[in-house]
Amino acid sequence: MENLFIPVGGGNEIGASCYLYIVSGKRILVDSGIRFSKREPYPDFKFLKALAPELDAIIITHAHVDHCGSVHLLSNLYPETPIYTTHETAQLLALMVEDAIKVRYIAERNSSEEWKEYRLLDESLSRVERREFFDRIELEDVEIVLHPAGHVLGASSVAIHYGESSSVFHSGDISLSLQRTVGRAELPPEKASLLVLESTYYYSDRRFQREKDERELLETVKKSVERGGKVLIPAFALGRAQEILLLLSEGMREGLLPPITVYVDGLARDVSTIYENLLNRPLFNYYVQPAPSYQGLSFKEACRENLREADCILSTSGMLVEGTPSFIYSKLLAKDPRNSIIFSGYMAEESFGYRLLNSRKLLSAFRCRIEKHHLSAHSDREELEEILDTLTPEKTVFVHGYPEGEERNNHAFNREVIRF
Repeated sequence: MENLFIPVGGGNEIGASCYLYIVSGKRILVDSGIRFSKREPYPDFKFLKALAPELDAIIITHAHVDHCGSVHLLSNLYPETPIYTTHETAQLLALMVEDAIKVRYIAERNSSEEWKEYRLLDESLSRVERREFFDRIELEDVEIVLHPAGHVLGASSVAIHYGESSSVFHSGDISLSLQRTVGRAELPPEKASLLVLESTYYYSDRRFQREKDERELLETVKKSVERGGKVLIPAFALGRAQEILLLLSEGMREGLLPPITVYVDGLARDVSTIYENLLNRPLFNYYVQPAPSYQGLSFKEACRENLREADCILSTSGMLVEGTPSFIYSKLLAKDPRNSIIFSGYMAEESFGYRLLNSRKLLSAFRCRIEKHHLSAHSDREELEEILDTLTPEKTVFVHGYPEGEERNNHAFNREVIRF
């Protein structure tokens, strides 16, 4: 029986991750995300339905919306199929997908389509089966095991075992580096027949120097505050925001940063509360606090009030998507050269943050300082090669990246059928 791997989305791109495996006759779908694009936000579900009228299992690797943001639409197409994920991801899933729906319909509030999606989300959550890492999900002769992937809280890699000793290892977003909120990825001991490996930074010469980038971020915050300015740190709500919160608190404890008031706003505020509960560890303290709510004030007025009270605002979205809290804060800070906006990671080309960093005309409208300190929860090329050396796969396929030239040879493209 022929085994197949087909990226429905998230092959030669970052966004809309959606990967179909047909292994020993079982149809297993890994992830169902969204793109940061209004024109074509979803994986090609019509193509998927033609390939697989039925699915035996849906796996969600983690709660970033490029991997889970369309799970409710997918589940509506396969209402009999269970959705497997870790306990932590399951708890974060509802919040992250609900916010993605809200952002998508931000210009047309109370639309019937928006409320339909909320209903579909409620229905899909009832189909979620929570699993511990290393639990075995059995589909007759096929067995699925979730391995810790590092990256963010609850993130998993997926091992699919079949035959006498064959296996697929789907890395998902993965990191071998220790973070403040999550441990390193744990790789399986056996050799993989097929390794499907994320390549976010595989084609880049960038080598992450986390400690150096963290010190530089703290120094940028310190200089801005010392010259009487305010600081905005746009950050991904899940993972990046919590790492930066702990970094700022640690910087103040160690004297690398003067005591400052930090407000956490947007979705990052709610995710940080969930992190506190799941980790049983405080993220908020006297200096680092959830941004207050103000009854009777408009959203923009509330942001202006927060800037009066706080020295530093950490808020979503990390890419300054229009209409989000960080976008509003950036506009309020833009005219004062004492202020700083500090980006901390990946920017999709469709985002305002990417355009701000790459357009002289747009940048000229911002008199405040624009800085970027890269704090990644992905493995760099060196770590990805370590994964290759450890698993010694018979066949390797890269996804979740933008290959060029000869790099395209081992990279899977959307709708491409790969046999193994």
